[in-house]
Amino acid sequence: MKFGCGETTCANCGACCRGWDIELSKEDIRTIAKKGYDINRFLSTDPMPRMKNVGKEKNCIFLDKNNFCVIHTRHGHDVKPNTCKQYPKLDKERMKECDYAFYRHSKTTFSRDIMITILDNLKRVRKEDLFQMFLEELDTVRKQGKKYVDVFNYDDTKKASGLRNFIFERTAKRTINVKLTEREREEFKKIELTDKLDVAVLMEELKKKIPENIASNENLPKMLLAFFYLIQNEEPRDAAGLVNYFFEWNAKRF
Repeated sequence: MKFGCGETTCANCGACCRGWDIELSKEDIRTIAKKGYDINRFLSTDPMPRMKNVGKEKNCIFLDKNNFCVIHTRHGHDVKPNTCKQYPKLDKERMKECDYAFYRHSKTTFSRDIMITILDNLKRVRKEDLFQMFLEELDTVRKQGKKYVDVFNYDDTKKASGLRNFIFERTAKRTINVKLTEREREEFKKIELTDKLDVAVLMEELKKKIPENIASNENLPKMLLAFFYLIQNEEPRDAAGLVNYFFEWNAKRF
């Protein structure tokens, strides 16, 4: 279908299947993969998960020589990516129901499932150790050896690299020094003090934000790393206040 086509008519010109990026949700990726297609064949993760384009005209990998969609022809309308099913009229409310939240670490893209798993793993960590433990969790993701890591192929038994941690920690500290102004440091210190920061509660507050559009940012791992570095030597603070400040700050700085 192309712009101007009717909702039930198609001229088979292929205009809607070339020259633009079709972003893929986690649901889209899993649905196509379950039909026997190798993720490495159709998925591009640069910069974020999308359908691969081929040729000078940047055709969708599933567009055949007759301008037909291979997925539609072989498996039906319901197997196509959500964007393709709705084109040219995109239902924004339906889009919100799909999972387009992906994050990047090094050259690896990983799904929101993995981010939630990492936050759950941090629930039993002391506040002052959050920074280092999050580094190790991110390095575990990096060591999966895949460009795209989903909950189905994530192996959390892999150990982190000490050298890689050292390099990344140094980078994180440099990021904090550059990104956080003195005024912002003073604002941070005004957050309500409490007797003790419950890390488990802090992780739950962070998880509440992950599904929201504000958290759908490939830089979230870097942002969280900066956050954990910032609070490791600070006085205990209110979890909800910390998280709200964190997202307000990152909306400005990243």
